[in-house]
Amino acid sequence: MPRRTGLLSLESEHGVTRRYALLAGLQEFAIWLPLPVLVLHMTDRGLDLALIGVAFALRAICVVVLEVPTGGLADAIGRKPVALTSQTFTLVSLVFLLVVTGPFTLVLYALFQGIGAALHSGALEAWYVDALQRTGHGESLQKHLATVSVAQTAAMLVGAALGGVLPALVSGWALPWPLAGFGIALLAGLVLRIVVMWLTAALVHEPEYTGKLRPGGASALPVIVRDGLRLARRIPVMPYLLVAGASMGVAVVSLETFWQPIASLTFGADPESSAIYGFLGFVLGAAGLLGSLAVMRFGDLFPGGPAALAAVSQLVKGAAMLILAFHAGALGVGVGLGLAFFAIATQNVPHDALLNKAVPGERRSIMLSINSLVLFLGVAVGAGSLGYVASRFDPRVALGIAAAFTLVTAIAYVGVAIVARREAARTAPDEGEEEAGVVRA
Repeated sequence: MPRRTGLLSLESEHGVTRRYALLAGLQEFAIWLPLPVLVLHMTDRGLDLALIGVAFALRAICVVVLEVPTGGLADAIGRKPVALTSQTFTLVSLVFLLVVTGPFTLVLYALFQGIGAALHSGALEAWYVDALQRTGHGESLQKHLATVSVAQTAAMLVGAALGGVLPALVSGWALPWPLAGFGIALLAGLVLRIVVMWLTAALVHEPEYTGKLRPGGASALPVIVRDGLRLARRIPVMPYLLVAGASMGVAVVSLETFWQPIASLTFGADPESSAIYGFLGFVLGAAGLLGSLAVMRFGDLFPGGPAALAAVSQLVKGAAMLILAFHAGALGVGVGLGLAFFAIATQNVPHDALLNKAVPGERRSIMLSINSLVLFLGVAVGAGSLGYVASRFDPRVALGIAAAFTLVTAIAYVGVAIVARREAARTAPDEGEEEAGVVRA
């Protein structure tokens, strides 16, 4: 039995989950503090939606270019140093965004944010899954990931509510530039990022990387990258999961970019009245938390397994985006946001569980990075094209297009289920071992 050494012990099943939940939750808190007013901050500094879309696309392209090499780097030299480097780049990107005044500063933000995001994907999650498996309790992966998701969505709820209302709370303080207006929310997120870096350094331990690097170290990076690309083609469920991941990117960036401009058509966009964005942040955070709790409690009981849960969630998300885009008024904004973020939470966990079960542990970071790569391809295409549509026509039209794409691509999970059943039928029940890389239905 694993030895228990305290509440956050790395050596117990619950200790591993608590450590990762704390880190992931605080990181989510740092992300969501500025997010409810992020686009409003940019437009308040004179940037239009087309330029913002180009910046988000540039950020995503940067991730796409670096995603696979940085994922391989985490497998080669360790997940902790890569995670810390990621957090450093992200911290610098927030500094650029805090002082943004035009296209040049916005490009610097996008580049540093993209490098940080590329380094981030797959690093800490791979550390967590491997550490959990060392305790002998890695078989209930969806349940453990749902527990972490609850921590993240609870942090999202608090961060979104606080970040949205913060500009209104300090609007009478006569804060200097760049903290005036919506900048105070970005400063709060920046400070919390520093706390996350310190905790990552203190709580993440990698015994397999202690003393010296794995054989080959960084020189093994080309082999790891080649293995990852080969596995992306050869693992039967991966093409379908990657299509689903790309559609998730389109949906996320369209919601992230357009919900605030759409809400501003109803509620206005003044820092003094930002409390409504705090309320909407609370709504989407509460919906995400309910979704995570639902998966944690009932996810393993869903008929058809993780693939069916992910497919239904994507359909609900697409329908919610249509409501947000075309149902005018406060009710449409609230219901659309709530349903969309509930569905995001109920889709992310089964998708991640399917992915982690499909890939070999020694190539987990690179495979998670490939999944992130296609997600950011979706972000790049969605941000670049839909930002222009929103600027040329209306943000509601752009969100409606993203909703239609989300609904259609839900069929990818049908492919996951079909392949899983076919592979399960080919494997005799008495063989005792599953074929490597196959997810059972």
